[in-house]
This record gives sequence, C-alpha cells and structure tokens, in this order.
Amino acid sequence: MASNIAFENAVGDLSFSLYNAVEKSGNELISPYSITSALMLLMLGTGGTTNKQMRSSLFKNNITSDVNMGYKRLNDKLSSLKENGVQLSIGNRLFGDNKLNVLNTFTANALQYYGSGLKRIDFKSAPDQSRISINNWIANATNDKIKNMLPPNTITSGTVMVLVNAIYFKGTWNKEFNPNNTTKRNFLDESNQQKQVDMMYDQRYVVAGENTELNCKILQLQYTGNNLSMIFVLPNDANGLPQLESKITMTKFKSLFSGMWRRDTIIRIPKFKFEAKYDLKQVLSALGITEIFDSQTANFSKMTTLKPVYVNDARHKSFIEVTEQGTEAAAATTFALMGGSVGGPFQFVADHPFMFVIRDNNSGTILFVGRYANP
Repeated sequence: MASNIAFENAVGDLSFSLYNAVEKSGNELISPYSITSALMLLMLGTGGTTNKQMRSSLFKNNITSDVNMGYKRLNDKLSSLKENGVQLSIGNRLFGDNKLNVLNTFTANALQYYGSGLKRIDFKSAPDQSRISINNWIANATNDKIKNMLPPNTITSGTVMVLVNAIYFKGTWNKEFNPNNTTKRNFLDESNQQKQVDMMYDQRYVVAGENTELNCKILQLQYTGNNLSMIFVLPNDANGLPQLESKITMTKFKSLFSGMWRRDTIIRIPKFKFEAKYDLKQVLSALGITEIFDSQTANFSKMTTLKPVYVNDARHKSFIEVTEQGTEAAAATTFALMGGSVGGPFQFVADHPFMFVIRDNNSGTILFVGRYANP
C-alpha cells in the first residue's frame, strides 16, 4: 500500500505541473487525471529513451514501483465511488487502424491496467468516418458535454492509432443553495471590468479558512457522500490570481487545509459555465516530453513493429457548470499517432478571479483544476 501512496502523491504533483504549464488567460479548466491517464496509456507503448523521458518528466524519477499497477489501484478506487447524487465515470479507449500490427503484450496490458479495449477502425480508407466514430464515443462517455473533440482533418489516412481518455463528473452539493437567494451582483474580471453575474448565497457551517503565505481564502464544499469536494481558492487581492497561480504546487495546496476548519461562513459564489480546449504539444513540451512528437526519435516499439510512429496531434477539451444544485464537469484527452475567524461569520465572497479544484478527498487525486476570471 505504501507504494500506491507514493504513486498518488506523484500524480498530485503532476496535476499542478500540468496546470502551471498551461498559458492562462480568462477561464481555464483541465482534468489532470484525464491527461495523466492518456499519457500513461501512451507511455505503455514506448521504449528506449522515449520511455525514460516520459517517465522522468511525469514522475521526476520518484516512483520505483510499477506505475501501471499504481494507476490501476487508483482508478479502481475512484471508479468505485458510487453515491446517490454523484456520477463519476472514467474511460480509456484505443482506436487502431485495421492493418496496424499492434503487439499482443501492449493490448493485454492496456486492457489489464487501463481497462482500454482496442477497437479496430479503417483510418486509411475512411479517415473522416473514423474521426466521427471517435467523437461519438467521447460524446457518449461525457454525457454529450464534449462534442466534436476531433475537428475535420485531424484524422488522415496516415493515422495509425488514436488514444482517448474521457472523464465525466456530475455532483450534487450535500447542501444545495437556495435559488431564491441567487441575485445579480458585480464581479470584477481580470481586465478590471465590473460584470454582472448570478451570485449564489448562503450562510452555513462549512470548512473554510485562509492562508497568509499564498494570501488567499479557501472554501471547501462537499458533494453528496462526502467523497468528493470542490475547493475554491480566492486571492485576497482582487488582481492576485496570477501571483497565486505562480506559487501554487501540490505541497502548498495541501498546506491550505491546515488553516481550515468548520466555521460559520457567509458564502457568495457565482454560477458559471464554460468550456476550454488545449493543444497539449505545448503543455507537454514545457514538462520535457518532446520525443513522442518527433518522427526521428519517437520509440513506440512496445506498441507496434511499424516504424516510424509518432504523435502528431495531442488535445484536451473540458467543460464545467456550477449551479445551486451542484457541479457538472467533463474532459477528454486524445493522442493521435501517425505512421510513418471567531468574532463573526467568515466571509467568502468570490467577486473577483479565483481558482477551483475538484478532488477525491480520500486519495487527494485532483480530477479537475481551473480558474474563473471572465464571466
């Protein structure tokens, strides 16, 4: 069990590394867990220096144990969270060209550790129909929240495999907000413009606090069953979000909890809904993962005998909606491979840009992390 704690900690560290590698402006949302799942499935097929580079970039060489088994244990734990009012589904899928020779050991391990079956598909003769099929799988896996993941021309007759991870979450607050208390209030966006938002309101006992090092307030709202929660991190300075983001790491995020306790709190949080999309080549290159994108250096010898095989397209798309009832969020990641205080109530008023995290309380796994800065 100790080895899996180490793995879960490493996944946590990677979550903020991924978030920090995103160039941020406006509203942002990534699912570190979705990206990590897809990367680990991809890493399963790599050999040589490509594998070493991925492993050292993802886990900083802190993990000596079997990362595939570590992922399976964590994913099994997360997938077993079934509460009334909470849906969490995580799916991995491989789409391989009909004529691609995929090594049996790779498909067996992908299924054993990542629950990912291999679906044969005709990329060579019908690339656009293949693209539509993959998009339909993702839409179905995310309750139609992530549509048209792969735009036209992203899949060509030269595509040999597409790896997909999709995550869908819908959670009801364990105490919902009364819609009658939601009112129009001002929100100061990152351009210092006042915008009207639908601001939810309640006064209740919740876990909340503040942190002097990061100069912020923190609020934790639980979902039904208390296994998952949403953490709001609000800078004290109205323009303080970029500075907060530049300092945040998994270690510092965990330290926020030491300054939190159950207290009488006035809560004002905006309702919001947005989607975001990312080209992961830039994000992963910032982490040091480059070989997979280079046809000269990419080594996928543990996946196929075909050479050269490299990643020519890597993308991530996400969606979130926060309402009085709770939160709905989804994300998908694809990799396409080419061949070839005491005196009174605590005030938590989110009327300026803030960060938020949706996490599993037991393992600390971060399912989603983002920022809301532009209504």
